[in-house]
Amino acid sequence: MKWLRTLMFRKPLGNSIDDVKSRLIFVFSVIALTSSSLVFFSFSLHLILNENTQIERHLMSFESIAQDHFTLVKDDFSLLGPYVRAYYSEAALDKELKSLLPYEEGIVTRFRTFSEDGFMVYYAPFVEPSGIRVPLYLVVGTRGMDFGDDSWGILMLISFGLMAFLIAFLRFSLRRVFDGLMSPVLELSQQLTANKEEDFHVSERSIDEIKALKHHLNMYKQMKERLAKQEMMFAKYASHELKTPIAVVLGAANLQAMKDEPDFQSKQRKRILIAANNMHATVEVLLSIVKQENVRDAHQLRPISSQDISLDKYYKKLNTGVQLLLSVELDTQINMSPAVLDMVLKNLLNNAIRFTEKGKIEVVITSNNIKVIDSGCGLNEEVDTEHGLGLLIVKRLCDSYGWTFSLTENPSEGCCAELNLST
Repeated sequence: MKWLRTLMFRKPLGNSIDDVKSRLIFVFSVIALTSSSLVFFSFSLHLILNENTQIERHLMSFESIAQDHFTLVKDDFSLLGPYVRAYYSEAALDKELKSLLPYEEGIVTRFRTFSEDGFMVYYAPFVEPSGIRVPLYLVVGTRGMDFGDDSWGILMLISFGLMAFLIAFLRFSLRRVFDGLMSPVLELSQQLTANKEEDFHVSERSIDEIKALKHHLNMYKQMKERLAKQEMMFAKYASHELKTPIAVVLGAANLQAMKDEPDFQSKQRKRILIAANNMHATVEVLLSIVKQENVRDAHQLRPISSQDISLDKYYKKLNTGVQLLLSVELDTQINMSPAVLDMVLKNLLNNAIRFTEKGKIEVVITSNNIKVIDSGCGLNEEVDTEHGLGLLIVKRLCDSYGWTFSLTENPSEGCCAELNLST
């Protein structure tokens, strides 16, 4: 079959969709040709095996003709056709036929059926109107006539018609089915090659497996984009969050070189240690943002009280007359590590302090949520200004730990930043 395929297509077929389609069409065409050939040979064998039966019927059909011929001619022998001989007496039979007497009346007797010199004898005596009984022997050679030429023509016509129908039908059906299955795959392949930003899409008539493939491709594409954004955000977060402690470390190191006094040196070392610890906590949190698989303690509840939260560093940043209040519900348990909670509060409070010139800022912590409520200018300012990098960090932390974050405007004044920690 390989040489035939090479002869038909003139070149080796690859594994592209068009090549696979051509290969399948070729295979089904061979199946159609083989099926038609089997039908042809089956009918041919049927005609060959039943040819003798047809000759018997042909011979018996001459009975009435032979009787009428004898009434007119009154001869012991007559040639009724090119192949049929009629004998009207035993004496008229040739030597071979006489040697085979007697013949069974009303039945065609076969002799050497599959031999070249085979023949059949039909013994059918009849009675003349005068009452005389006349023996009638009809003889025909089994190979002396080509019987069934019309049947062979019909057989050839049926076989070739069936072959043409099967080839045309199978090619058409295969193209329709193949196009229905492979067109969405080709479409997805072209979309992958184009490398465009829009989501992958296929026809609504595509099979469920292709739709599932499209859905997973879109999921992987979104995951890839999310990971790329996470890397960019990590660089921004790291730059933003580490500038201050790095500046403290550099400043303290420079100051150490100015004085050798033990107290002064101890103070600078303390500043360096505090800044280094802050950087360590910040890096841990930022890594948890980028590497979500490392967030293994998202469901671990930790008890927290107002003594665990220090707001001293924020009091210095408050505008004159602005109050900072903390309220922690009794027996509160949240699934935040201390480093994550510190970064969340730092970003929410820095954002609230920046836009609150009077009134108060309230921090409310319960087992279900964390709220930072301010009396600032609300959300009337530009969105990009209000939603600074600090709030982006909070949102990213929420996404990493499976929390929700919302920023809403208060009915009176200011806004409320809320983390929903309910599972």
